Amino acid sequence: MRKNQNGPAHRMRLPEHPSRRRRKCSLREHGNDISVDLAALLSIEHVCGGCAKGEKCCCASYEVCITAAEMRRIIAVLPVAAKRCPHLKTGEEFDNIFEEVEHGLYAIDTTEDGLCLFAFLSKRKIRCSLHTAASALGLPINQVKPKVCLLWPVSYSEDDEMLSLTDDALSFSCNSPRGWPPRSLFPWFIEAITIAYGTGFGKILKDEACTKGKTRTERLNNH
Repeated sequence: MRKNQNGPAHRMRLPEHPSRRRRKCSLREHGNDISVDLAALLSIEHVCGGCAKGEKCCCASYEVCITAAEMRRIIAVLPVAAKRCPHLKTGEEFDNIFEEVEHGLYAIDTTEDGLCLFAFLSKRKIRCSLHTAASALGLPINQVKPKVCLLWPVSYSEDDEMLSLTDDALSFSCNSPRGWPPRSLFPWFIEAITIAYGTGFGKILKDEACTKGKTRTERLNNH
């Protein structure tokens, strides 16, 4: 992997605007326990079909940060991801598109417009080359795509120390409010948390969501 002498290649910083400088960070705090804000997750439904060009997109709205382990897994599939995103390479070498923002945490670089360098356009929709690479290689998606991206619009709230919704979730067309009270958790959330944390977490979350009056799960544990 080639590193630019002046720093990571293609490093583009997002405009200094609060809605564009939010950071999505992979979860290093939880261990085997997770607290979930059920009331928040029950309040919306999420359907992702890819964002149209020019539409507000999660791939261009945050600084995505990953762990060292996630970075190593991404590097392993760069040759396949680059088939969709040739800008990841200069000649025969891959550019260093990661920048360490704090110890053990790395930001993925973006274009001048703030779009993740792993995003590409297909049939007028923005897609993820990491997701595509995982499918092409027959790998589980959670072994390639960052956990923080798998979970979005769910994010980790450091203030409340739990999984909840990102505060601007309803500003994206893929998220919409549900009638209250909802009868069950929208299936996508169960699927996403199952992929990210395992079947045990997904099952517990589904059961907890069906408990009348339950608004928060305390320390889910799949062991």
